[in-house]
Amino acid sequence: MSVICGYSKAQLNRLSIPELIKYMVEELKSKTLIILFNHFERLTERSLQIYQYLSSIENIHLICSFNAVKNFKPEVYHFFKTFKLVNIEDYKLENTKDEINITYAVYAILSIYCFFIYLKTSFSCNVASLLLGGAWFGFLIFRTLMYTGGRS
Repeated sequence: MSVICGYSKAQLNRLSIPELIKYMVEELKSKTLIILFNHFERLTERSLQIYQYLSSIENIHLICSFNAVKNFKPEVYHFFKTFKLVNIEDYKLENTKDEINITYAVYAILSIYCFFIYLKTSFSCNVASLLLGGAWFGFLIFRTLMYTGGRS
């Protein structure tokens, strides 16, 4: 690992971020710079703009880690999609993208159960109205569960 410039830390602290970036790009020229950082999901809008600019420079490479369980902010997620994932298997395991969503099946079973309860309790009507009313009631239960349980 080598140092980009010969300035002391005190001298560099006095420079603004655009000045530091400009100086860094001028000093690099044909050298390659690898920037490592953690917690990609915590990027702010200001740091995101800086990293996007740095990643657009050909001889600067970004390597980062992130917590896959947390949700990315929309602007950070757009930048995240430009990266290559090194450990795709671990990412899929942590995000459980291969899970089966059984909420609709549970809602349908509950709706059918409510349909049969309705048929059992309403014994004073003829069969056609029972079936129609029961189907309507089951559909209402299903839609209510979909609304209260959320959509995926």
